[in-house]
Amino acid sequence: MQLSSLRGAIVTCALAAAIPAHADNLTLSMGANSGFRDLTVFWQTAPLWRNATHSLDVSLEAGLGRVSATGSNSLWHVGLTPLGRWWFTPDNALEAGIGATLFSATRIAGKNISTAYQFGDSVGYVHHFEQTQWSTGLRFTHYSNGSIKRPNPGLNIFELRVSHAFN
Repeated sequence: MQLSSLRGAIVTCALAAAIPAHADNLTLSMGANSGFRDLTVFWQTAPLWRNATHSLDVSLEAGLGRVSATGSNSLWHVGLTPLGRWWFTPDNALEAGIGATLFSATRIAGKNISTAYQFGDSVGYVHHFEQTQWSTGLRFTHYSNGSIKRPNPGLNIFELRVSHAFN
């Protein structure tokens, strides 16, 4: 791990510690794809809506992260996403969300994403460890400017996530 990546991880974790402890869920996400790496801290609200059987819920997720590439600049990003989850067992869920993300710049490692404003589309799987406050998951996130401006190459990240609930 490069020193700049380590500094980024330390800064991201320090910012996560500043988030109030009454947050329902705090997540550390590490991801990569095609030479890009992403480290993000997410705060997720308690469900804002649930169906009667608690098998479907909707919450709001806020994230702060850093995308990097070897030998290149890094991009910071901040995002807000409504997130729906379908709990197909008491401890396993599929999730999906579409939200807004703002990047600190529009170029990284020779890639031009055209606009700082990007849509963040995510789909994933969550597993909650029974009788604990911990869960883990896998997620795929696609960042795209929605063809607001050309080019629109998008940025794809496969993520491994670890979460702690504050109930």
